Amino acid sequence: MSTEKMKQIKFYKSLRFKIIVGLVGLLTFTMTVLFTTQYFQHREKMIRNLQENISPHLTQMVNDVLKSSMLSKNKGEMKYILEVASQYPDVKKIFILNRVGRIVTSIEDKEIGKVIDIHDPTCQVCHQRTTEALNKTVIYSSLEGEKIFRNVNPIYNRKECFSCHNPEQKITGVLVTDFTLKNIESQLRAEFKENIFLLLFAVGVSTLVIGIALNQLVIKKLQHFMETVSLIGRGDFGRTVTFKSDDEIKRLADTFNFMARTLMDKMRLERKYLSQIIEAQENERRRISRELHDEIGQALTAIKFNLDMIDKELPQTYPSVRGRLGDAKSLSNQTITAMRQLSMDLRPTMLDELGLIPTLRWYAQNFSKRLGIDSQFQAIGFEEKLLPQIETAFYRIVQEALNNIAKHAKANRIEISLEQRDSTIYASIIDNGKGFDLHKVLHPESPERGFGIIGMQERISLLGGKIDIQSRPGFGTQIHIEVPNQKGIGGDEKDTGSIS
Repeated sequence: MSTEKMKQIKFYKSLRFKIIVGLVGLLTFTMTVLFTTQYFQHREKMIRNLQENISPHLTQMVNDVLKSSMLSKNKGEMKYILEVASQYPDVKKIFILNRVGRIVTSIEDKEIGKVIDIHDPTCQVCHQRTTEALNKTVIYSSLEGEKIFRNVNPIYNRKECFSCHNPEQKITGVLVTDFTLKNIESQLRAEFKENIFLLLFAVGVSTLVIGIALNQLVIKKLQHFMETVSLIGRGDFGRTVTFKSDDEIKRLADTFNFMARTLMDKMRLERKYLSQIIEAQENERRRISRELHDEIGQALTAIKFNLDMIDKELPQTYPSVRGRLGDAKSLSNQTITAMRQLSMDLRPTMLDELGLIPTLRWYAQNFSKRLGIDSQFQAIGFEEKLLPQIETAFYRIVQEALNNIAKHAKANRIEISLEQRDSTIYASIIDNGKGFDLHKVLHPESPERGFGIIGMQERISLLGGKIDIQSRPGFGTQIHIEVPNQKGIGGDEKDTGSIS
């Protein structure tokens, strides 16, 4: 993957996003559980304080004051005592019920005499409980939805009360005190909001800190890692990944560097063998080409000369023999032409003698004449003879490209251009043929795989260059090449003309 593609990765798919979301999510979950637990513990503590301290203290105080008032049957004093008690913080209502559920004393006159049905929801909260739990406080919701803390305190029948109450009755009534939990709930909500703000602040700071730490400790290293991998993937095998920190990423980098060095050594060895094979192949082609030209070519020329001499000396009285002699002369001419073409295809001597540009110009012109294809050739900036390996590589690539055009492209026009600029040789071969599916041609398992294109790539790779092949069905083919030029070895090959 190239650096550009790496930078194009969407943020929500990146490793940075996934790690931050994971850590922030874990932090949020942990703090949420902590704050929720704290909320309910604090709520329980505040209610327990109301249950164990405030409510019993108020109830005991009211009971102590009410004793004398109840014995003297002073209802006014009893009401006054309840009014004073109602001023206690969070007291919503306080009243006294007799045994049948009638309100005998209340701070509201309209409530006095009212009978509360035992099936009333606010009564069932207590009456549904067991006898052992009747004296305990309860929390219920009023009809308006308000949370109410109710303390029900029995008023026991004592000896001094027997004059008015049946001695067999243990309880003469109950003192009911309702506390609103509004203030407690409000305080808890305020604390909860503070905790939410604290949570958001902690998440924000944690995200920032984690992001910075992650970027410094992991992401930058991985980006450097991927950039190096990308460069190695493009053929720069001298690159290594280096980190100062002694962590897992450095160990991964060391392992990768070892793998890259091993791969580089193997590829260097393969390139050396490939270069030697290509050199041996070119030498063998050169030898065969010379043998065809020097030995077989001379023999065929001698045969043709002898046939011409026989033709001149043969009397006209042998027409059948002269006809066969003419066929032999024609066949010898065709053989000489084919032999010369084969010799040139194997290794044109002019490539070694004159150099690349004149040879390609001649080859393009000859190709155009043989196949009737319009050929445009242009070369710019070549003032020195190129190194033999560069000339051979470019000649073979152009030769392979033109052979493919002749066999498959069905083109009627080709353009060949070479330019030497800034110590780099640029070349392009363009045709207007039928094109092809590049993926099928390059796929290792495709029956249409083209070894000629692979050979082009290998030759350019040996020179440290780049080759870009663009083609699709119906739109022709373009081959673009870039090769770094080493210092030439003399000669003059300046040629900027074109042929058709």
